[in-house]
Amino acid sequence: MPKPPASSKPVPAPASDRPLRKRSYRKSSGSAVGLDLDCLPTLIGFNIRRAQIALWRDFNRNFSDADVRPGVFSAMLLANANPGIAQTDIANQLGIDKASVVSLIDRMEHAGWVERRRSTEDRRRQGIFLTAPGTKACRSLKRKCSTMNASSSAATPSRSCAC
Repeated sequence: MPKPPASSKPVPAPASDRPLRKRSYRKSSGSAVGLDLDCLPTLIGFNIRRAQIALWRDFNRNFSDADVRPGVFSAMLLANANPGIAQTDIANQLGIDKASVVSLIDRMEHAGWVERRRSTEDRRRQGIFLTAPGTKACRSLKRKCSTMNASSSAATPSRSCAC
C-alpha cells in the first residue's frame, strides 16, 4: 500500500500530549476569586459600563417609592426646562426611538405630571408641558437626584487607562 505524500505543514500534537500553559491570575476587588480580568479594569469603556450599571441600580433603589425610572426622570427634566417640547425632540435628546417616548409620556400623563397640547402652528405636533403636580414632583426628584449624584461622585475612584 502506498504512503500518502508528506505534507509540508507540521501536524499539531494531540491536546493530551501538549504541556499545560501556566496562567497568572490577578485578583481584582469585586471579581470572583482567581478570575483573571486581564486589562479590563484599565479600560475606560469597561469602567463606564460598570459605573452605569451601579448608578442605574442606585437610581432605582433611591427612586423606587416614586415609581420613576431614569427615562421618565430625563423626559420630565426636558419638559421642565423646555415647556412645549415636542416628543421627537425628547427622543433625539435621550437617544431613544419615538415609540419609547410615547410610552414615557403616557406614563407621566397617567401620573398627572404632564399634559400634551396640540400646537396652534402645526396640528401634527404636540407640545409636552409639566402640570403643577409635575413641577412639584420634578423639583423633589431633582433634589433627591442631586443628593444621590453627590454621593456617587464622591465614591468614584479615578483611574488611568494603561492596557
